[in-house]
Amino acid sequence: MRTRIALATALAVITVSLVFLAIFDTAPTASARGARHSAIAHTRAQNVSMKLMSYDKAHQEAQFIAYTNAVEAHEVQTYLTEVAYLKAMAAANDTIPAAWMATAICEEGGRDDPVSGYFGIKEWHGFDGYPAAGSAPLSVQLAWEAEYIGGPPDAPGECHSY
Repeated sequence: MRTRIALATALAVITVSLVFLAIFDTAPTASARGARHSAIAHTRAQNVSMKLMSYDKAHQEAQFIAYTNAVEAHEVQTYLTEVAYLKAMAAANDTIPAAWMATAICEEGGRDDPVSGYFGIKEWHGFDGYPAAGSAPLSVQLAWEAEYIGGPPDAPGECHSY
């Protein structure tokens, strides 16, 4: 019973203190002392009436705040997990297979050319709905290579003959 009374008193004091700080702390903390004093003097003229809440109401509000904080933390964690997943998928999809790396370096210097893609594809002809090889993702460029070329050149570092 004493613990309940002590907790209720502590919660009431904290709540009242926070309310008073929110109401009366209108001046910035870096302001001059005189300006802060005058702001407090002006607020004293206002009629402030407050009712203390019961322990049950304070406990209910504390539970609600804890719940909303937990929901917000979960939403942030879910968002960060999704971002990490999408970054990992993007990195996995943009990695040139080792067998094709030498060809990509030979053809376009290892970069994705806006017109010819990674592999210097000039005969793209709207493959898979993309207007140019450079506008297609790496996976589609590799699919074009598989369909029309078959595979990378036999010797490492050789360019295609097309």
